[in-house]
Amino acid sequence: MVAVCLAACIRPTDPPVETRFIVSPQIVASPKLLQIDSLMWHHPDSALIQLVYYFKPNGDTITISSRKEYDQRYAYLLLAELLFKNGYPQTCRENLLRTVDYFDSLLAVEICEANTRDVSLPFLAARAHYMKGVGYEEQDSVVSACTEYIHALEIMENHFPNVETCHGASLPIAHIPRFMMLIYCRLGDLFSDQYMQDLALVCFKKALCFYRLEPVIPTDYSNLLHFTGLQYDKMQQWDSALHYYDEALRQLPDTNNSLFRVLMSNKANLNYASGKGIEPAVSDLKRIATQSYSSEKPYHFFLIGQIYYDASQHDSALVYLAPAFEQSEDVEIKSLIAKYLHEIYQNKSDTLKAAQYAIYHAEHTEDERVSKARVSQLNELFQHYLREKREKSLFMERQKVQRRNLWIGLGIAFLLMMLGFWYALNHKHRKQQEAALQEEKLQQQEAFNQQLQEAQTALKEKEFEAVLKQVKELYADKQGQKRERIIGAFKAAYPEVYDKLKSKYTDLTQQECDLLVFNFLRFRIKEEAVLLGLSPNTVTKYRSDLSKKVGKDPIFDLL
Repeated sequence: MVAVCLAACIRPTDPPVETRFIVSPQIVASPKLLQIDSLMWHHPDSALIQLVYYFKPNGDTITISSRKEYDQRYAYLLLAELLFKNGYPQTCRENLLRTVDYFDSLLAVEICEANTRDVSLPFLAARAHYMKGVGYEEQDSVVSACTEYIHALEIMENHFPNVETCHGASLPIAHIPRFMMLIYCRLGDLFSDQYMQDLALVCFKKALCFYRLEPVIPTDYSNLLHFTGLQYDKMQQWDSALHYYDEALRQLPDTNNSLFRVLMSNKANLNYASGKGIEPAVSDLKRIATQSYSSEKPYHFFLIGQIYYDASQHDSALVYLAPAFEQSEDVEIKSLIAKYLHEIYQNKSDTLKAAQYAIYHAEHTEDERVSKARVSQLNELFQHYLREKREKSLFMERQKVQRRNLWIGLGIAFLLMMLGFWYALNHKHRKQQEAALQEEKLQQQEAFNQQLQEAQTALKEKEFEAVLKQVKELYADKQGQKRERIIGAFKAAYPEVYDKLKSKYTDLTQQECDLLVFNFLRFRIKEEAVLLGLSPNTVTKYRSDLSKKVGKDPIFDLL
C-alpha cells in the first residue's frame, strides 16, 4: 500500500506509448532532481521522502514540454530506483518502460548528431535499462532481465570506454563504478540462482573490481567476497571458497552482524564437506545458531540438518530440518528441505507426511527441460556479450597498434608502391585470363545447348511421333491389357526412363510413374482414367499432386 501511494505521487499527463520523443540532448535536469539523485546513492530512504515531497499529487510540477518532459522521465527513473532500494515493488512499471524508450531516443539523437556534451545521458539510459531488468526479475522473467542488464553494460562500456580502469574520481560522473558493480551483482545473483557458477564467478569478480574503484561500505565488499566464495563452494573447490570466506571475514568491521554468522556457518559446513568430520562442524553451527536472531536460525538449522542427513543420522536431521522448513522464507531452501524430509518420513513409513513434503517439493521444483532451456538462453546471451566485448577490445587494440606503427609504414612505402604496381599488372593479366576462360566456357556451353536443342528437336520429330502413333493404336485396339501393352511400348522406345524416374524421385509409386507416362504420351484425362481404372476426378487430383511433386513434365526433362 505504501508503495502504491508513493507511485501515485507523480501523476503528470503521459504521452501515448507510440510517441516519438524529440528533445534536445542538451537539456539538463532540474537542480532538485540532481540533488535527490546524489542523495539516493548514500541515503535512499531520505531521497524517497524528498522525491514524494517534490512531486506532489496535485501540484503543477511536470507538464509535457521539452524541459519538463526530461524532468518527468528522470523523476520516474528515480522513483523506480528508490522503490527498489527501499524494498518496495516496482509499481511504476508502465511509466518506467516509457522512460526507457525516452532516454533511448535521446541517446540515439545524440549518437546521430555526434553530440557527446551530455555525458549524463548514457548513464541515465543505462540505469533505466537496469531498472527495467529489475522489474523483469520481480516477474520471474529471468532471460528478459538478463537481456536488460547486458544492455545496460553495453551502453556504459560504449560511452565510457575507460570505465574498467579509471578510478571513480577521474570519471565524468560520480558513482559510475558503483553502478557497474550493481549490474554485475544482479547478473551474478541471477546466474547463481540458475546454478551457472562459472558465469556467476565472472560477474562477482567484476563487481569486486568495480568496488575497488569506488569503495563505499565495507559490508558490501564482504558480501561480494562471500558470494564469490559461495560459487566456489557450490563447485566443491574448497580451498578457493575458504580463501574468499576468510577474506570476507577480515574485511568486516565487526562481528555482531548476520553476515558474520552466515560466513562462519558456511565455513563450518565447508569443513565438513572437505572431510574434517561431523562433530566439529555441527558443534560450530549449533553455537552460531544460539547467537543468531530468530530470522537467521532457519538457515543455520538447515545446514545442521543437511549434515546429519548426509551422514544418514535421520533422527537428528529431523530435529533441525522440520523447524527449518516451517520457519524458512527461502523457497529454494524449503524445497530442498522438503526433499530430505520426504525421504526421512518414507524411511519411517510415515507415508502421509512423506507425501505432503513430496508434493511441496514437486510444486516448487522447476521442470528440468524448462530450466535447461533457460540456462541455455542465459549462457548464449552472456557469452555473446563477452564475445562482442572481446572483439571490440581487440579492435581498439588493433587501432592503437596501427597508429603506433604508422610512421614505420612510411619507411617501406616505396617498396609497397612497387609491389602494388606489380600486383595491379598481375591482377589485370589474371583478370584477362579469367575473362577469356569464362568466354570460352560460355561458348562451349552455348554449343552444348545448341546440340541439346537439336537433339531434342530430332527426338520430337522422329521418335516421339512414332511412339505416339503406336500407343494411340494400342489404345484404339479392342484387345485387353491396354495399360500393360502401352507401357511396354513406351519402355521399348525409352528403356531407361522408368529407372531414371525412380532413381530421381524415389517416393514415386508404380501408378504415379504410369500416370506420368500417359501424361507424356498426351492421353486425355478420360483416357487416363480408363487405363488406370480410376475416375476422371481422381486422375485430375493425381495430376495436380504430381505436378507439385516432380514438375510439369519430368519425363521430357529426362529425355
